[in-house]
Amino acid sequence: MEALAWSLAALAVVLAVPVPKVLHTASFRGRSPWVAMVLWQAIALAGGLSMVGAPIVYGLAPLGESLPDALCAVVNLTLAEDSAVLAEADLRPWHIFALCAGLLLGSHLLLTLARTYFRVLGARRRHRQLVDLLSTPLSKALDEADTQVIEHETPLAYCLPGRTNASSVTVLSRGLLNTLSKPELGAVVAHEQTHLRQRHHLLTMTFEAWYRALPWLPTNRYGREAVLELTEMLADDGALRYYSPETLLRSLALSSAETASPREAPLNAGSASGDASPTPETLITGARLQRLLVPTEPLGALATVSILVASAALLGVPTVLLLLS
Repeated sequence: MEALAWSLAALAVVLAVPVPKVLHTASFRGRSPWVAMVLWQAIALAGGLSMVGAPIVYGLAPLGESLPDALCAVVNLTLAEDSAVLAEADLRPWHIFALCAGLLLGSHLLLTLARTYFRVLGARRRHRQLVDLLSTPLSKALDEADTQVIEHETPLAYCLPGRTNASSVTVLSRGLLNTLSKPELGAVVAHEQTHLRQRHHLLTMTFEAWYRALPWLPTNRYGREAVLELTEMLADDGALRYYSPETLLRSLALSSAETASPREAPLNAGSASGDASPTPETLITGARLQRLLVPTEPLGALATVSILVASAALLGVPTVLLLLS
C-alpha cells in the first residue's frame, strides 16, 4: 500500500499547485463556465481526498495489502486489547505519525466546513430578518414573487438564499430602481434569480470553507476566486436568455456600486456578523466583461466531453484505488 500512498501524495501535489495555477486563467472558462465549474469541483474533491488519504494509507500500510484489509486489522487489534499483538504488526513511529496527521487533517476540513455552514446560516437568518423589517415588496411589474426594495440611494442588488427557492428573496435598492430602465432592471433581477435557482451559494460556501481551512494552498485560493467568477458568469448566462448583452452591460455599468449577494458577503466578511462585501472590481472581472462585449461560441462537444470525462476520472480513480488496491 505504500506505493498507493506515494501515488496519492503525488496526485495531491499536482492538483494543489500547478493545475490550479494553469486552470484559473484558462480561456475556456468564459466559453463554457459550467464545464469549468465541474472541473474545479472535481479538482478540489480529488485533491482533498488524495491529501487526506495519502498519509492515512501510508500509516495503515503495515497492517494489510489493501485499505479494507488494513481497516479490518485495525478493528481486530482494537478488539484484541493486547499490546503484544500490536507489536507484531510492525508499526513504526512514522506510520503512526502519518496516520494521526491524515486523521487530523480530515477532521480539520470537515469541522471547518461545518463551522462555515452554521456561521453563514446564522448571518443569513439575521440578514433576512432585517430585510423583512426594512424593505417593501416590489410591484408585480417584473413578475417576481419575492423581490424586496430597501430605501437606500446606493444602486445595489443581491439575492438572499433560503432553504428552498420559495423562501429566497431578491433585494433591490431604491437607488437602483431610480437608475436603471425597466429592461436593465429586468436583466439585474434575472441575474440574481439565476443565482438562486442554481444554488450558487452552496458552491461558494464550500470553496470558502476549504480556503479558510488551508488558505496557503494554491488550489483553495485559486479555486475560491474562480468559483466566484464562474457563478457570476453563469448568472450572466441566465440573464442573457431573456435580455441582450448590451442591456446587461448597461445595467452593470450604471450599477456602479454593485454589491456581492449575501451568498458571498457573509463568507468574505472579516467580522462575525458578515456585513462586509467585496468591491465591484472583485465581481466584474475582465474575463466576465470580455465575454459580454465579444460573445464566443461554447466549447465543442468533443472538448466538453473530454473535460467531463477527465473530471469523472479525477474523482473515480483515487476512490477506486483506495477501495480496491
